[in-house]
Amino acid sequence: MRRLVLVISILGLAACATSEPRRTLGAARPAAQPADGLWAILDPGCPKPSLANVGAWPRCASPFWINQGSAVVVRTRAAARGQALSHSYRADVSLAGADPTIAQVGNENGGYLFFALVDLAHDDQGRVIAAIGAAVACPGQSDGAISATPNAGGCEAASPGDMRRAARATLRDQNLLTRVAWIAAGAP
Repeated sequence: MRRLVLVISILGLAACATSEPRRTLGAARPAAQPADGLWAILDPGCPKPSLANVGAWPRCASPFWINQGSAVVVRTRAAARGQALSHSYRADVSLAGADPTIAQVGNENGGYLFFALVDLAHDDQGRVIAAIGAAVACPGQSDGAISATPNAGGCEAASPGDMRRAARATLRDQNLLTRVAWIAAGAP
């Protein structure tokens, strides 16, 4: 279910990422960036796929790609069966800060989604290759913990500090956490 929520959240960012995103978390300390290539969103207990062929993956793993600051998510299950990739969406992606690291996904036109990430693993070049995290809630009105407003498919944080506090609160619920892992180099 968590994988479905993550995939649906990212799919909500259907706007093409052609404009330079406003870095809402730019005031936060910069973080290592994710490795380019094929990634998997993994349900609890799901083994990490070892093959780049997404058609051979178990149903508990969902593919997405990161390439030069953009994420591409495939919308159809047909892609997981090795059929043509007919529906996909692209969104800008960047990481900021630590404790926790915040992933900002989206663009100014389509809005942003924010993901709190912990337990980051890095490759020998310092790129992120695995993490555990959850989507940060983006309420329509201030509830004291975060003041954010929905913007098309995402949200806009009132401040980096508010977003970081909301991210920490999200991570307290172990039931929301999902693993993501880098699988192989390449693009869709």
